[in-house]
Amino acid sequence: MNQKDEKTAKRSAAETKKIILAAARKIAVKDGVAQLTIEAVAKQAGVSKGGVLYHYPSKKKLIMALLDQYVAHLNQELETALEKNQDKPYALVHAFIDWFKRRDGIAPENRDWGAAIFTVQSFDMSLMEPLHQWYRNLFQKIRESVEDNAKTTLGVIALEGFFMLSLYNLDYSTPEEREKVLGLIKELLRQ
Repeated sequence: MNQKDEKTAKRSAAETKKIILAAARKIAVKDGVAQLTIEAVAKQAGVSKGGVLYHYPSKKKLIMALLDQYVAHLNQELETALEKNQDKPYALVHAFIDWFKRRDGIAPENRDWGAAIFTVQSFDMSLMEPLHQWYRNLFQKIRESVEDNAKTTLGVIALEGFFMLSLYNLDYSTPEEREKVLGLIKELLRQ
């Protein structure tokens, strides 16, 4: 057994998967999803190609794991914000406001990664399914909210617009302008 295989053998499967996904994410951000290959990931992760294929038998499975990881991040962010706002009317909108303010949109370290995620649809539209499911769940939460669904929808969609602008580094609004919009959303919810 060579030194590389000995190192890999000492890691748990969960640790190896984490290393592989971090390497895949780095490649996707730097070079794009189209350049994401099993060989490149193996090299970046410091594991054998067989080690990558053992955990992710295809590029598609690897990308799906990356998307699942991204959706888990979105779920965690939303749940954290919802817990903080659960007793407020229009809790979902207030959660989005807190989430946006806490991160000032998309955290800089996640911008390139988030943008790379959205490019997978050019590779294979079915890979977007975890993200589609996340948004289906979001809109189901909106429908189930006891408050005015139209106001909730408007607030969430307005904030999603800020998130998307931030994601693609296209948000040229000033902090004051963003605060004014957030204030208008809160005012709408009070009516």
